[in-house]
Amino acid sequence: MATQPKKMNIIKQVLTGHKNGLSVRKMAEMYSMSPTTVQRYLKMASEDPLGIDSLLRLEDPELNHRFNGGNPAYCDKRFEDFKTRISYFEKELEKPNVTTYLLWEEYRREVPDGYGLTQFRYHLKQNIVAIKPSTVLKTLHQPAGKMYIDFAGNKLSYVDMETGEIVPVETFAAVLPCSGYTFITCIPSQGIEHFLGAVDAAIRFFGGAPRILVPDNLRSAVKAFDKWSPTLTDGLNDLATHYGCCAQPARVRKPKDKALVEDAVHKSYMRIYAPLRNRVFHSLQELNDAVAGLLEQYNSRRMQGCDYSRVERFLAVEKPELLPLPPQRYQMKRHATLTVAPNCFIQLGRERHHYSVPSRLIGNKVEVVFTDTLVRVFHGGACVSTHMRSFKQGGYTWVKEHLPSQTQAYYEYSPQYFIDKGAKYGPVAEHVMRELFSGTDKPAEVYYRSAQGILALARETEPEIFLLACKVAIRYGKCNYPFIGNLVKSRCQGYLALQEKEDETQEAIIPLHANIRGAQAYK
Repeated sequence: MATQPKKMNIIKQVLTGHKNGLSVRKMAEMYSMSPTTVQRYLKMASEDPLGIDSLLRLEDPELNHRFNGGNPAYCDKRFEDFKTRISYFEKELEKPNVTTYLLWEEYRREVPDGYGLTQFRYHLKQNIVAIKPSTVLKTLHQPAGKMYIDFAGNKLSYVDMETGEIVPVETFAAVLPCSGYTFITCIPSQGIEHFLGAVDAAIRFFGGAPRILVPDNLRSAVKAFDKWSPTLTDGLNDLATHYGCCAQPARVRKPKDKALVEDAVHKSYMRIYAPLRNRVFHSLQELNDAVAGLLEQYNSRRMQGCDYSRVERFLAVEKPELLPLPPQRYQMKRHATLTVAPNCFIQLGRERHHYSVPSRLIGNKVEVVFTDTLVRVFHGGACVSTHMRSFKQGGYTWVKEHLPSQTQAYYEYSPQYFIDKGAKYGPVAEHVMRELFSGTDKPAEVYYRSAQGILALARETEPEIFLLACKVAIRYGKCNYPFIGNLVKSRCQGYLALQEKEDETQEAIIPLHANIRGAQAYK
């Protein structure tokens, strides 16, 4: 930040003291300024064509112009170029999150030999109202002691390519206060699933877990607010347990508790939001890729007043103290209380998938803990069933031993099972089974009962009658249990009578001829 110009009477005292032989150090002590500043004023006076005596006779406004508004730095080519940019700087500073430091960086990229930061800010101040910098309370923090978590108030966005809709997203920030090392990412919402996913991503980004997670009082983090003992959400507690740490939300209305993460959010506005202000993104992934690139630059930048960057301090001091990561990533756990149905299954999730439970628990209530990959069923505090999660709509996942013997056989059925069984009674019966399971858009399970009925008829009926019924069913395209069952029950009399009538009709149509043999020839 540029120093405030000294009052002209102080500068005159410096010039007078120089004339009287006072040392630079002595004048610096007398007039509460640095030796460098004293030397700078003396150098400016020596380079001024008027000389010290004439300068001392000038009125304060005239001297001020020569020292602060009329020195050669203001009249060189750099200043002429700078003046052409002032209107642009003024407009940019009216935009949210744009700072003089950001503008200076962009200016130096265009004009490598342009003004340094101090002169840049000073010249801006001569034409534009200065922007006051924010301050952050600095506190000593133990390495890997805490990780502060918060969301930015302002939102980034991307444009949906299909609809053209602008989709706003939440900006999640996490910071390790000892080093200031920061993680920032964009997520669809502050909902519990997205929030926990972002916390997990932050811990993985840091390569280890802190001792304490310190979220703001978000609904995704705090279930019940209390000044002394807030109740955390089950999800945040589960995540903290998974990584071997604990969680303690920041106190309500105590901004100093989370000053560093607030500062990280503030810096994200000027280091990430502002550079992206004129860019358009078409997906959340594309936006996050851009954020990640700027975040790397931010963490690698030397901190003001320090000779190291955030990432350098993190690697040297904080990373070795982080808790080691478990082999598996955290998955959000959900809980449900369900009743075991008479078929030994519970139904779970929006996909309404079914999972088996031991048959002895039919009618009992069970506790279900499930993630995106695993389903565990508990009864009486003991795990009685474990399944891999399936998202097949209305499907079934079972363990054979969970089902009663008669039910086990049912779930071993398949179309091929029944086709093979039918083949034992001949090719006609096999053909009936193939027809039963072909040419339909219904699940095969719908026809298991009909196939069982046809096999029962095969076992209980005379082979000639059963096979004749199968031939009739194939002829009329009605290969199902009700049609074949009716034929067997009537011993195919209806079909035989119809066949005989058709034969008589055929005989009446065909005239008698010596070469035509009658029915007697086949007896």
